[in-house]
Amino acid sequence: MGALEFDDVVFGYGSGLLFDGFSASFPKGSISCIVGPNGCGKSTLAKLAMGLVKPTSGRVCVAGRDVSSLAARDRARLLGVLVQQQEAPMMTARELVACGRFPCCGSFSRLSRDDEERIDEALFLAGVSDLRDRLLQSLSGGQRQRVRMAMVLAQDTPIVLLDEPTSFMDVAACFDMVRLIRQVRQRGKTVIAVIHDLNLALSVADQVFVMERGRLAAQGESADGCVRSAIEQSFGVRLEHVQTSCGTAWVPFELRE
Repeated sequence: MGALEFDDVVFGYGSGLLFDGFSASFPKGSISCIVGPNGCGKSTLAKLAMGLVKPTSGRVCVAGRDVSSLAARDRARLLGVLVQQQEAPMMTARELVACGRFPCCGSFSRLSRDDEERIDEALFLAGVSDLRDRLLQSLSGGQRQRVRMAMVLAQDTPIVLLDEPTSFMDVAACFDMVRLIRQVRQRGKTVIAVIHDLNLALSVADQVFVMERGRLAAQGESADGCVRSAIEQSFGVRLEHVQTSCGTAWVPFELRE
């Protein structure tokens, strides 16, 4: 059984059908990246996993439990989510990260010593300890994204869902995020990331899920022929195995006529 599973899911917006019997299983303890062109259903998969929308039929399961049967707090104890959202600008970075502990202790309960330690550890792991007392409104977009990641780490769930984790980040910050994602996996957690950046997805993923028009076109390691073929067809690119300063990698190039 996978950490996150979609079983024969049917879902659409209005009269349009996006998923018609969609099934996929995201393995435990690995980094899975969902890639695909705009409108293929990547973000909707994340919304289904979070319980923000419900399938017309079929099941979405997190850690073996049907999402539709879980209370919000129970779901938040299983699935930590990094999404693009607006926070209260007058909160400090540490106050936002502390929100990650609410599923465990409640919104109006005092934080325990263990909660405080987990918050400080999350700030450190995300590399934002020096920003802890800064107001969110004073941070750059990349800094806020790292603080959001710290909040997810403080939540300390077995499964982490990341929606465009490198948004607003420069190249150096993107490399830091890749290292952090790998650290999270090394701690025994499952990471599932919705990523538009093919370079990033192919470099960090243990498993790549290629979406196309609401269906799973391919699943496997980045080196698998079926995955490369699906990416080339979906994105209209060619993939080449190149040597980089960090080793070898599959890199997409524009097709030339």
